[in-house]
Amino acid sequence: MFFCKFQLFLVFLLISSTFGKSKKFDSFLENLVLEGESLQNEKNNNENNEGEEEDAIVSLPGLNFELNFKHYSGFLKVSSNHFLHYWFVTSQGNPLKDPLIFWFNGGPGCSSLDGLLSELGPYIVEEDGKTLNKNPYSWNKYASIVFIEAQPTSLENYEAVKQFFARHNTFRNHSVYITGESYGGVYLPTLGARIVDGQGEFPINLKGMAIGNGYMNAKMNIDTSVRFAYGHGIIDQKVWNTLEMECCRGCIDGCDLSGLGQSCGRMVEDIFEFLWHSGLNPYDLYRDCDPSPGRNSMKMEVIKRGLIPSRMLHRIYSNSTKTLRWNLKSTLHGSPSVPCLNDTALTTYMNLPEVRKAIHIPDNLGHWDICSDDITEKYQKQIDDTSPFVKKIIKAHARVLLYYGDTDMACNFMLGQEFCSKLGLKLVVGKQPWMYGHQIAGFKTIYAKGLTFAPQWRAPQMDHVISQFLLNHPI
Repeated sequence: MFFCKFQLFLVFLLISSTFGKSKKFDSFLENLVLEGESLQNEKNNNENNEGEEEDAIVSLPGLNFELNFKHYSGFLKVSSNHFLHYWFVTSQGNPLKDPLIFWFNGGPGCSSLDGLLSELGPYIVEEDGKTLNKNPYSWNKYASIVFIEAQPTSLENYEAVKQFFARHNTFRNHSVYITGESYGGVYLPTLGARIVDGQGEFPINLKGMAIGNGYMNAKMNIDTSVRFAYGHGIIDQKVWNTLEMECCRGCIDGCDLSGLGQSCGRMVEDIFEFLWHSGLNPYDLYRDCDPSPGRNSMKMEVIKRGLIPSRMLHRIYSNSTKTLRWNLKSTLHGSPSVPCLNDTALTTYMNLPEVRKAIHIPDNLGHWDICSDDITEKYQKQIDDTSPFVKKIIKAHARVLLYYGDTDMACNFMLGQEFCSKLGLKLVVGKQPWMYGHQIAGFKTIYAKGLTFAPQWRAPQMDHVISQFLLNHPI
C-alpha cells in the first residue's frame, strides 16, 4: 500500500482472526465523568502546563518492570461542573517529537482505560488483579497516548482535548491522531469534524484518524450483521429463506433490514439478539466465551444497546421490563446467554485503594466499573451515519484508517467495507493481501484522498499497522 506525501489514501484494512475484544468499559463512569463540584477545589485546568506535575504518577502499584516513559492521571474540566478523567503515557521513543494519540473506547458509556490496561497500553493487568506486566506491543513505543474516560458528546471530547493541551502544553504542536474502537466510530468522526471546524480558533495538528471495528452507520450494521451471520452458518436456512422471500422480495442484498415492519422486523431483531445471547462470542466468533458472573452480562447489554439503531430500540425492549423478545428461539436453536467478557482482574486493580491514590482519584468518588449502564441509558443517539464527518476530515487532508477483525460480529467487517465503498471516493487499489513477516495478515483496500480499509485485529499485526500508519509508510 502506497501513500502520497501530502494527501494519503483512505485505506480499509481487513485483519484475519480477531485478536482483541471490541470490549467496552465503564470507568468510575458516572463518577469519573464528574458532575457537580466534587473536584472544583482539587482540580483546575490552567494554561502554560500548570497542573502537569500534580497529575504525575510517582509510583504505580503492581509494576514488575522498569519504566522508560512518564505517565500522568488527572481530570480535565469540560464545563463549569463536569470533568473527564484521563490517563496519559508518554512515548518510549522520543516524546519531544513523536506523534500524540488520543484513544477512545466505545459504549457509549465505557472506559478508555480498557484500551490502556488490556489492549494497547504499556502495561497489562494480570489475572491476579494486582500485577502489571509489560506489553511488548504497546503503541507508546512510538507515540504518546492520552486515554480519556467516558466520552458522552463530541463537544465534551473536544473540550477535553483542548484542556489536555492546557495541562501539557509541551505537546501542543505535535502531530495528532484520534483513535478508538466500536462506538468510537461515532465519537471520533464527530470529534475530528469539531477539530477541523475549530482550527481558526484553536489550531490542532490533526494528521489522521484510525478506528477499529467502528460503528460507522446504524443501518449498515444491522443489514450486514444478518448477512454475516448467514455466511458463517449461524442462521438456519429456513429462517434465511423466509426473510429473503417474504420480507425482501427474493433479494436480501439491498433490502433495508433495519426498517422492516411488524413480523419481518421482529425476525431481524431476533436474529440480531441471537448473535449476542446464543453463547457465541460477539467480539470474536471463534473465541470461547468466559463463563464469568452476571455483572459481565450487563456489560454486554450496555455495549449491545449502543449498537442498536434508535428506531429498533423500542421494539427490542419492552417499555415496562426491557426484557428481550425471542420469537424465533426454537427455529434459531437458541441457547442460554453466556457472558463473554471477564474484566474481574481489571476492575479489581482499578479499585485497589493504593491504585486510586496513585492515580489521584478523590476519596468521594465511588466504585470503578468498566461500563456504565446509567450513561448508556441517558445517552441520546443523534447520529446514525458518520459519513459526512468522515468526508470533512478527509477534505481537511487528514488520513483515515478503518481496520476490522474478520470474526467480530458486534461491528463486522462487511459494515466497514460497505461504508467505505459508499463514500464516493475513487478506488485506488482494490482488495489485496497485506503481509506481516511472510504470512498474509489480512486484506487492504485503498481509496483516494486518504482512506484505507483493512480488516484484521491481532496484537503484533496491529502494532505493525499503526506504526506504519503514523509514519505514513506502506502497510
